[in-house]
Amino acid sequence: MTELHKIAYIEEWKGHYGQNILAGILMALALLPVAIAFSFIVHIKPTLGLMSCGLMMCLISLFGKRLAMVSGPSSGISIIGGPLVEQYGVHYLALATILMGMILFIYGLCHIDKILKLIPNTVVMGFMNALGLLLLWTQMKYIFGISIATYVVSALTFIIIFISSRTIKVIPAPLITIIVLTFATWLIHPNLQYVHDMADIHFSMPSIHIPQEMFELSAFFIALKYAFTMSVISVIQTNLTNDMMNMISQHPTNKDREIVGQGLSNIIVGLFGGYGSSGLVGQSKFNYRMGARTRVATLTTGIFLLLCVFVLGQLVGLIPMVVLASVLITISLNTFDRRTFQHIKGAPVKRGLVMGLTMILILITNNLAIGVIAGTLFYYILRLFFKKEGTE
Repeated sequence: MTELHKIAYIEEWKGHYGQNILAGILMALALLPVAIAFSFIVHIKPTLGLMSCGLMMCLISLFGKRLAMVSGPSSGISIIGGPLVEQYGVHYLALATILMGMILFIYGLCHIDKILKLIPNTVVMGFMNALGLLLLWTQMKYIFGISIATYVVSALTFIIIFISSRTIKVIPAPLITIIVLTFATWLIHPNLQYVHDMADIHFSMPSIHIPQEMFELSAFFIALKYAFTMSVISVIQTNLTNDMMNMISQHPTNKDREIVGQGLSNIIVGLFGGYGSSGLVGQSKFNYRMGARTRVATLTTGIFLLLCVFVLGQLVGLIPMVVLASVLITISLNTFDRRTFQHIKGAPVKRGLVMGLTMILILITNNLAIGVIAGTLFYYILRLFFKKEGTE
């Protein structure tokens, strides 16, 4: 790092401290319900999910390039990590996160941004739509076939989110919903499944270590397979987040350096036993609109989340599972790209076939990377067939 770069880096910590600290706390509150909910998709303790998210935010404030961008466990990485934990255990997830970080680091050094530009918009839309469907499907078991009270609380969750999102702009609607309904169900004790019924919420301070599976050849290659898929998801979602942040801030940054920072951060998170993260589009937009402009905001979010691990551990156990599931359903619905039908109208046959293939492969294989790679190859085959130049 040159002297000029050092000065620029220090400047990225300065300015409007009160505004950035407040934005960081608000962002942490917005991430709380998401981090807890994603923990159940990946079959880990909620406290470990919060720790992973908080540690990632602290690290990305140091190593990231894009200011005010939020990084944390995402729906795509959680969906891929879930089967890995179910089959092999949480240690394999930590190893996959370390390997994912290494792959991301290599991506950044190899200028992955040039390759990402080759992925057509049609495939990216198919990726996001399939991701929304997968996330939606994973939450059905927490709502249907349990009790009448579950249906009632689920309906109330959607109603409160709808009303609060339109009337209260400062506090995130999912957080308001979780606080209100957790308190209400604690008072009246309806027949529901709660977080403490599904997971051990005890948290022990992790120490940095290399998973033993790193040195077992068969375990290494199992984790590597998942790590590659997680890295593809991470790099696509981080790139989408970067594009959105460039647009609203009117200040483009080096995407390759951001991927390198993501890689380093994920390696360290994995060494602490946490699981993988990527850029988060919706949360980053919220963070910027709340006034986050420097690295201080991101660091504040991380520290606040890590404090919550110790302070809120027992309270998290009182949250009804149906509330978390309903919150994730609203997230899954927001994941769908609203431009889909308008986009397909521009070239119904080509775009429809490419998007359809991408989504079908992802839904059949439960592997987002396969869908993206196959969809991109199919797009270029069709482009040659129709003898049409340019990316749609």
